[in-house]
Amino acid sequence: MSSKKEQTHSLKEDFISKLSANKKHWISLAVLFILPLLLYSAIFFGGKQFLGNDVLQWRAGAESVIEHVETYNEHPLWATNMFSGMPSAVIHNPSSPPSIDSFFKWMGGQTHPLAFFWILLSGAYLFFIVQKVRPFSATIGAILMGFTTYLPIVIEAGHYAKFMAFAFVPWMFVGYYLISRSQKKLLAFFTFALAVMLQLRANHPQITYYFLYLLGFWWIYDSWLAYKKEELWDWAQRTGIAFGAGILGILCSIDLYWRLYEYSQYSTRAGSTLASSGGSGGLTLEYAFSWSQGVGELLTLIIPGLYGGSSGEAYWGPKSFTSGPHYLGAIAFILALIGLFAYRKKIKYLFFGVGSLTLLFSLGHNLPAFNEFAFNYIPYFDKFRVPETWLIATVFCFAVLSVYGVEALFDIAKDKQKSIKELYAPLGIAIGLGVAFAFGSNALLSFEKPGEFEQYAQQVAQQNNVSPDNPQVQQRVQNFINTRLKPDRKEMASSDSTRYLILTLLAGGLIVGFIKRKISKGYLLIGLLVLAAYDMLSVDSRYVNEDQMASDALEAEQMIQQQQTPADKFIMQNIASENGYPYRAFALDRNPFNNAIPSYFYPTIGGYSGAKLAIYQDLIDHLLMDNQTGFNHSVLDMLNTKYITIQQQLPFGGYTQVFNQNNQRVYRNDDVLPKAFFVDSVAIVSSPQEAVNRMKPSANFDPSTRAIVETDDAVKSSVDTTAQVTLKNYKANEITLSTSSEEDQFLVLSEIFYPAGWEATIDGKPTEIYKSNFVLRGLQVPAGEHTITMSFKPTSAIWGGRLAWMGHLILWAAGISLIIIYLKKGNTKSQKD
Repeated sequence: MSSKKEQTHSLKEDFISKLSANKKHWISLAVLFILPLLLYSAIFFGGKQFLGNDVLQWRAGAESVIEHVETYNEHPLWATNMFSGMPSAVIHNPSSPPSIDSFFKWMGGQTHPLAFFWILLSGAYLFFIVQKVRPFSATIGAILMGFTTYLPIVIEAGHYAKFMAFAFVPWMFVGYYLISRSQKKLLAFFTFALAVMLQLRANHPQITYYFLYLLGFWWIYDSWLAYKKEELWDWAQRTGIAFGAGILGILCSIDLYWRLYEYSQYSTRAGSTLASSGGSGGLTLEYAFSWSQGVGELLTLIIPGLYGGSSGEAYWGPKSFTSGPHYLGAIAFILALIGLFAYRKKIKYLFFGVGSLTLLFSLGHNLPAFNEFAFNYIPYFDKFRVPETWLIATVFCFAVLSVYGVEALFDIAKDKQKSIKELYAPLGIAIGLGVAFAFGSNALLSFEKPGEFEQYAQQVAQQNNVSPDNPQVQQRVQNFINTRLKPDRKEMASSDSTRYLILTLLAGGLIVGFIKRKISKGYLLIGLLVLAAYDMLSVDSRYVNEDQMASDALEAEQMIQQQQTPADKFIMQNIASENGYPYRAFALDRNPFNNAIPSYFYPTIGGYSGAKLAIYQDLIDHLLMDNQTGFNHSVLDMLNTKYITIQQQLPFGGYTQVFNQNNQRVYRNDDVLPKAFFVDSVAIVSSPQEAVNRMKPSANFDPSTRAIVETDDAVKSSVDTTAQVTLKNYKANEITLSTSSEEDQFLVLSEIFYPAGWEATIDGKPTEIYKSNFVLRGLQVPAGEHTITMSFKPTSAIWGGRLAWMGHLILWAAGISLIIIYLKKGNTKSQKD
């Protein structure tokens, strides 16, 4: 038998490959530190910061909570300024127990997002290093993983939680890898628990959910390995460690997720409350599958401009609009193919399989049979929307495969029995695609957005009062698309296709030169690293728009103040009632249900949230707006809506124009009901749908005289001209009223019904809060004089914080124990020496 020496080649050395391991690590970390500075130089060196639309929307929506905290030195857990009031779980949370992520946020300060980029890149680097990957190969992997274009896109939009959640994902897998393969079990336990805790505290369940698929399939893969090696008992112990560490990580963040779980049961993520809406305990299929990735659009993973890049007339993909592609990278693609075809370890199939699965999930309604099955039968799949987001997991998995591809090159080069033929397939596929699209994109692609022709034809037809089928209209629209839209789209596709081809040829040349022993191993790695960095950062820079940045001297509040209108100022001066509470407004002039800016200045019945209360969304969809009159006047009355901002005149009575400046009109609702009021009668209904039916304009519902109550109890009310209710105290989390009446009465409070925390007492004795008028709170009040108190005390707020503190104490005890053990071992070693 030939010896190993006879079966292998010694690879060509250079000064790079001869560097010590420590120097390679320091160089790699220095590169990973510098690259984010280059991408975000305007922030670090130019005195700029991101204040994206979502940041402003969040800050505006959180105003009532922040104001309450500053005034009362307590967190209310309830926001009064949006959607007539809602839990603050998805807006602003109380402070969690301090941890190292608190330090990261403080350290980032005005230089956000740099701190979390460094966390992400160092975690990705360590993830490869623990797998015994070469330092420069690990650096390539970290670059591919950390600079996918999706990250600068979400950062500019202000989706910071999503980015921070992803930043801790590699660390989570470092912990899992140590648990599954290392003998340092306490270190593994602490690392995994800490990483899980940090990832969860970033508070973006969608990202967590996506990467649980990789974690789950990896555990299944490792279980199969343990079975094959007959090491099931050891694997059971390691599984126990992983499970315990995961539970500890969850316990440390339980305050956030208990509150979120509590809220999710009543939010739009649990589905509609109406039987007619087909509520099934999750988002509707159509809503959840909005922004599904197009099948052909998957090519933008490797050729970013193939479908026009970001939104505007250039983008011609199937989504209504997009902020940019999920770019994996040309270098990543060629290396991933090599990893798939040539890497010797079977773990490659794990990452290829999960990457492919999440890629299929990203297609949403463009792969209906597969994804509708997942939507209907996989737990929690129906809780999240925007299927293209799955591609963040795809890119992560394929980036791992790319690193395996780099490592495979060394195996091929060293093994005499292998040759350049091993690379024919991956290089042929990668370069062949480049040739096809660089020279044939005009023939292969239509460059016309689905439904675009019909949309333009409809517009032209309306302008000329003719049918969209008119031949002249059709010819005019086709000419516009062919001469105005397609040329730019073709140019971008051709340019990026050529760019892709050049990069793959350069990478292919390096690889072939290395295999043929013309290029040394150090130069190969540096060459691939430079190409990967250029590839990713040059595309990322398209989505780091300095024009969208603000001076770091500006605060979000200042930018919101700049959007204040004269109508806003008028309402602010007049929104307060004589009884110590503010009325609400309906900002019809500014997309009322997708804009929180008015809510910064005064309470509104609209706002901005991706997860409203389900009953409130049903109110918007089925009751608030009316085809006949524009909106349901009775609903506005009961919601305590005193003012409406609108540009045009209101064509019906009951509203008085009280302000008009530059077509900014404010109307006063002359029939607005007070915050709390007695009704003359009660109609008991058995279902939410029945309540909605009785409240439609056609049902002549008058909230001032009758309450629609969903209950089986025998609640009642009667006409009592002596009945009075006075608001004594109004806070976000506590309301006090005094009442007097000669007969039993039913009291309606213009506050949103939410059973997970709101409690009521009459003269100190608990009483039930009834769901009234579909969204409001109601109370049965006995005759006589009484003091009524409503307070918000959700179970999650009482116990969540206590359990989170307990989890942190356990975690830090494990960390301190780890340090003590390390120090003892160090002392023992010193004594022996």
